[in-house]
Amino acid sequence: MASYRLVQLAELTQGIVRGNAELVITAVGGIHDVPAGGLTFAENERRLQEALRSPASAILTAPNVSLPSDTDKSFLLHPVPRLAWAKILALYSPFATPPVGIHPTVVMGEGCELGDEVSLMPYVVLGERVRLGNRVKVYPFCYIGDEVEIGDDTVLYPHVVVMARVRIGKRVIVHPGAVIGGDGYGYVQHAGIHHKIPQIGRVVVEDDVEIGCNTTIDRATTGETRIGPGTKIDNLVQVAHNVQVGAHCLLVAQVGIAGSATLGHHVILAGQVGVKDHVHIGDNVVVGAQGGVAKNLPPNGVYWGTPAVPHHEWLRALAHLYKLPELFKRVEALERRLRERD
Repeated sequence: MASYRLVQLAELTQGIVRGNAELVITAVGGIHDVPAGGLTFAENERRLQEALRSPASAILTAPNVSLPSDTDKSFLLHPVPRLAWAKILALYSPFATPPVGIHPTVVMGEGCELGDEVSLMPYVVLGERVRLGNRVKVYPFCYIGDEVEIGDDTVLYPHVVVMARVRIGKRVIVHPGAVIGGDGYGYVQHAGIHHKIPQIGRVVVEDDVEIGCNTTIDRATTGETRIGPGTKIDNLVQVAHNVQVGAHCLLVAQVGIAGSATLGHHVILAGQVGVKDHVHIGDNVVVGAQGGVAKNLPPNGVYWGTPAVPHHEWLRALAHLYKLPELFKRVEALERRLRERD
């Protein structure tokens, strides 16, 4: 079990200790599940009051909150406490790192190149001429196709499929069941029959991307589908062929992006957003849950609804929408009065 003194956690996160710096922290947890003697997290004044009533011995919080003087708890202060909390949770993670080496059940094609300290777990299949960087970890039952390139410190969790000629950068995390490089959805209709358009492009996933469970990123018809650096993709997201996603975007669960759409940097698409093919979404745009993007959106805006419109317009439309029953009654009353007058 991990064990750190509070001062060590402060050094690792660049925080400041108030209280017992030598306090040994053997566990961490949320306010409602932290064990006695552990460290918990309180981002603001309201949460701090709850944390003070918890069994925790130490609390991670912001330096601008009011700390009580009559408590035996210690404090770890950090200007971005949520970031420090993320780093500390990683230290106390119960998940074991897979052993370095190649399991006897691994199937590997000709011409593969493996970096240092690679972990290939049971029943992994590599095609021909696959290149894996240093410290790549591939969990059981993954398939990696011909001529795939995967950068240093990337992790593929169980049942990930990476089809041929995909390129994945460094420090990428791909969660179970994701498929990268499946065929894009392309057909041409002739004489009542849908004829398949071969999808001969590839997918490029840049550094520090995270891809959620059962997400699919389709290969390009020609050229490439690209996911920009630092982008985080949730579960059950569909990225179609030739889509270009910029840097540090957030794609939340069940987002669907149609072919050849482009996203700028720091775009946020909330849950179940749909994006039409060939549209462009500008930098720093936020589209609210279940929004439908049917045309280009300029940068630095917040949009909602289907079709997506500026947020303030959508709120006005909603206000009118909820007044419709009352308005209907008023119209009925006016019509009745007109009939009585006639």
